[in-house]
Amino acid sequence: MLLDCQAIGLFVVYFYSLSLVMKNHLFKIFFGLSVMVLLQSCNNSKKNAGESHSAILNELNRSKYPNNPDDAIKHPKYEQVNYGNISFVPLNDTVFYVKIIPDGNTDTIFISSLNLMEFLPTITSAAKKDSYLSYIDVINQEWNRNQIRFQDGDYKISGSNNNHITRIDIARNCLNAYLWEVILFADYQGEEKPYYHGWFNFPKELYATLFEIRNKVKFADYQKPLENWVDPENKKFNLESLRTILSEQEVKFNNLNNTSYSLKGERQKKFKNIIYPVNTTVIQKYLTDSTLFATFSPPGIYNKTDPRKTELSKLDKLGKIIWRKTNASYFSNDTLIELELLFNIGDEKKETHFFISGILPREIPALDSSDINRGWQNSMGIGNHTFYETYKHAQKHSSLNSPFFSVLTDKNGNWIDSHKIGIDGPLLYWDNKNKNLLHVCILSFERHAFVGHYIIFLK
Repeated sequence: MLLDCQAIGLFVVYFYSLSLVMKNHLFKIFFGLSVMVLLQSCNNSKKNAGESHSAILNELNRSKYPNNPDDAIKHPKYEQVNYGNISFVPLNDTVFYVKIIPDGNTDTIFISSLNLMEFLPTITSAAKKDSYLSYIDVINQEWNRNQIRFQDGDYKISGSNNNHITRIDIARNCLNAYLWEVILFADYQGEEKPYYHGWFNFPKELYATLFEIRNKVKFADYQKPLENWVDPENKKFNLESLRTILSEQEVKFNNLNNTSYSLKGERQKKFKNIIYPVNTTVIQKYLTDSTLFATFSPPGIYNKTDPRKTELSKLDKLGKIIWRKTNASYFSNDTLIELELLFNIGDEKKETHFFISGILPREIPALDSSDINRGWQNSMGIGNHTFYETYKHAQKHSSLNSPFFSVLTDKNGNWIDSHKIGIDGPLLYWDNKNKNLLHVCILSFERHAFVGHYIIFLK
């Protein structure tokens, strides 16, 4: 525990007086050295407590970012707003006072207390004892987007807020450890629209320090694949370490892949970045190895000149769904849901098992099919945060003890890289008209499209 500088001053006076009384030269020497150490500690603590980390914010106009999916829906002032930098001032080891500072006559934004721990790729408690699971855990959390939104009450604005800023998002994007983003939203004629988008490089030393605090491991052990993607080995994925099966049964399902999905929300704005097949929303037409999407490139933009290949034929024929009730003792005593979708059963090269596990039934919303985009959705991996969650939700659902995992394996239980297949994760919702029906959807790479929609019948 660091001593206050005033306390150190009193300590010096008291013991100096004592040394005069005792007239002991060795004591005086020992005392003098101790005081020097304490004073240096005081100076360092003051320096560290006030040390600020900052990063330059960069904007990209239409000429620099021609494939921006927000072009059709953005605020009229989107390209007129400029911010200079974002700063992180430590309140303690993991909590920061954040300022988003304008470049010009624009409102300054403050987040008075931001805990950065839930932004960091985390080795969940269940994966800790297995080195391969720990590696896959960290890799998938980094190489999947983590975007958290701050709503009214989570931030303050210094200025007039004439353009009615309504929401602040901070994202650690899915390209490497240091590529982060700030997105602001503002009300325009009664509709919330993207108002500003800035890209920044998160301070590297701070990232490494936070990673080690979070995971109690050396950052150097994971640094290379966090900074530049390295294909993980396809090894046995130990499901038993992550949950205990309470019961299981095969369930009936309807396959809706030959129907169209509705172009709303994220699917609508990203539709232009589907390279092949063109002008279709019929899911089955995407389930081939010819499907191409705009890739996601540094600093965090969609790029149609570099098409992203897929292996979606591995999900073209769903043969069986197994419904399980599970438990994760490190999380709670709650009964959790697990689904296993088996594709291309019996095909030596294409058989694929898709696990969606560790979900509380009450977390899944009941929706009409027209509201599908509001379904519970998460990325592939272990312990990941849900897509686009609020700051309050992120703090209450820590990845340290999350029971969630979603992975692909081959018929022998070896892990398959979901990035190569071309999917981002599952989306689930209960049917609003019949609570015994569960809709299971699969989100494509970068959530450009739906590449699976099935209805499970539960008794």
